[in-house]
Amino acid sequence: MRSPDHFNLPIELEKIRPSIESSLLPFNKLLPYAKKSSSLASKFSGRAYFPLNYSYPKDINGHKMSLLAQINFSETEFIEPFPQKGILQFFISPAICNLAHSVEEHFFQHYFKVRYFPEILTKDISSDNHTIEHSKYESFPIGEELTLSFSSSIEPVSAMDYRLNHFLSTSLSHFSTINPDGKSIEELYFEHFLGAEHKIGGYPYFIYEDTRKSSPFLRRFDTLLLQIVSNDAEKIMWGDSGIIKFFINRQKLLNLDFSDIYFIAEQYD
Repeated sequence: MRSPDHFNLPIELEKIRPSIESSLLPFNKLLPYAKKSSSLASKFSGRAYFPLNYSYPKDINGHKMSLLAQINFSETEFIEPFPQKGILQFFISPAICNLAHSVEEHFFQHYFKVRYFPEILTKDISSDNHTIEHSKYESFPIGEELTLSFSSSIEPVSAMDYRLNHFLSTSLSHFSTINPDGKSIEELYFEHFLGAEHKIGGYPYFIYEDTRKSSPFLRRFDTLLLQIVSNDAEKIMWGDSGIIKFFINRQKLLNLDFSDIYFIAEQYD
């Protein structure tokens, strides 16, 4: 992982490097590619890992949910507070994929489920094919099974994260110089640091504004557990080019407690 000394910045933003570096967080970029893999592998969609005696997750209406993503932490290095081993799974209900607006849910996991297996079994695994047929749910965001690889990096606070004001408000307003292209420092920052990538950790991307900004309750979800962005080339699409995000509290993540999750999926109006 790169150190702050090797963190690249556009030349126009060098003057506010100290403020930017004060916000740096590590993250793992997710790199999906079309390939079917084993039930133990990290992936978007596809067949999930299921030890025997575990029931398939269902939504509040009793309908089976579909695997959105599975992360095997042993496949790469993750920085604290993320686990170093085990499998984390994200399921969502097809019911919410058909909604024509943004979806926001936390705590109760009525229409999504996050499940963690701290130990990975190579025996006593269910042989049932738990892949849910997506063809009946045209709006399911993942078009085909995608195997994941990882790239670790660091990034500064994203342009739409509510913590931007804490780290950079003074710097962005103080250095209001317009560059030769007619862009202000603030515009350049928004251009380079939106945070719009598939990732675990780091900072999120919001289309309009950070939904946690005005809510002390939601601000306790301070860690980005997973972000998936729409990408036509990868056959990933939520609504009208939207974003799917799961947040967790850092301390609960350290405790491997995935019972309290903030899920938000937004799209352009």
